[in-house]
Amino acid sequence: MHILWTDEALDDLAEILAYYYAEASHRTAESVERRIVEQIEGLLPFPERIRKSDRIPGARELVVNRLPYIVFVKRVPDAVIILNVVHTARKFPT
Repeated sequence: MHILWTDEALDDLAEILAYYYAEASHRTAESVERRIVEQIEGLLPFPERIRKSDRIPGARELVVNRLPYIVFVKRVPDAVIILNVVHTARKFPT
């Protein structure tokens, strides 16, 4: 099993890191990136352990510990697909 990032998810991560580089520091941005990526990689042994999403049909939601982000993922037979990385303050359509 492996991790696949969508272009949209990579763009989300790039925007998050750009914010931290501009508003905090290089060190903070690297720490945020490491925390997000490590928690995503931690899904590989058992991706079903995170909750099903009520917002995106067929997806699951990983709440990133100690950061205000949710990672939307989809499980396929041989991979975990990262769909989006979203700030928790973002409004979702109902």
